[in-house]
Amino acid sequence: MDVLLFGGSEFVGRAYLERLVADGHMVDIVTRGIKPITVKGYRNHLKCNRQDENALATQLEGRAYDYVFDISAYTVEDIKPILKVLNRTKLQRYFLMSTGGVYTPSDSVVNEDGEIGFNKNWGTYGVDKRKIELELMEVHRLKNFPILIFRPTYIYGEGNNLYRETYFFQRLIDQLPIPYPDTSKGKAQYIHIEDLVNITMEAIVKEATNGEAFNITNSEIFTWKELIQTFKLVTNKEVPEISITQTEMDQLAINSREFFPFRDVTYLLDIQKLIDFGLSTPTISLKEGLERSYNWFKSKKIPRQYHLLNSLEKVVSLKMK
Repeated sequence: MDVLLFGGSEFVGRAYLERLVADGHMVDIVTRGIKPITVKGYRNHLKCNRQDENALATQLEGRAYDYVFDISAYTVEDIKPILKVLNRTKLQRYFLMSTGGVYTPSDSVVNEDGEIGFNKNWGTYGVDKRKIELELMEVHRLKNFPILIFRPTYIYGEGNNLYRETYFFQRLIDQLPIPYPDTSKGKAQYIHIEDLVNITMEAIVKEATNGEAFNITNSEIFTWKELIQTFKLVTNKEVPEISITQTEMDQLAINSREFFPFRDVTYLLDIQKLIDFGLSTPTISLKEGLERSYNWFKSKKIPRQYHLLNSLEKVVSLKMK
């Protein structure tokens, strides 16, 4: 099939590109051309700013696609030009990678009927993704534009360019303490990139998924302490865990993101809708996924970036006295 992929240079986009090429599809990719594309075997690299309607129209002139995978839309300005210039004569599905951050804050497991709106924990990121969803849903309603939307929790796995798994691996290898927020808010779910890609490829060819939005995550739930313990188990290394209470954060005038690579919030999604539509659910456990990530990590030379957590040393020094 003919595929258009927005993204392809980093982590999630690259994973989709690898899979599409491996499956033998004819793939064109759209990026600004700033970052190198390390995957081989795609057809064309269409270099342009996707918000530039004229440039995008020029790149897509004479081209038509069966499927569009949109991994790099972050604002509604990213989506409007493609909706205007895309040749829809053979389009079977337009896939949008959204986020679980479109829901308002909740301490419960949230399903697709949960309240959608501003979430202070995700800020404009969730709001902007929701605007994109609404734009696609409207064109689906008015013009039967075939769409599919996934809302994942934390995505992880081999090649993750966000300083998350790598941070924990480096702390453990360097035998350095790992501070974490101890506020009872931090319960989260994770989805390995392979599960995400596999289920997407399954979902886009099912007619029943047209016009639908799905939560997607592994149903395992972890506290921050349990998350750290899983990293220890995978690496077979031991370092002190340092719990930082909300009172201590208030006294230091810091927030948890200044010393911990995840937001200290409850981030739990219900995936029953995937089951109801006959789709697969994620099967890669966090332990298995982190084992894969650790093997990938050990094959790379990734610089330490502890400085990105600018209060890390402050809290460690305070608690280790």
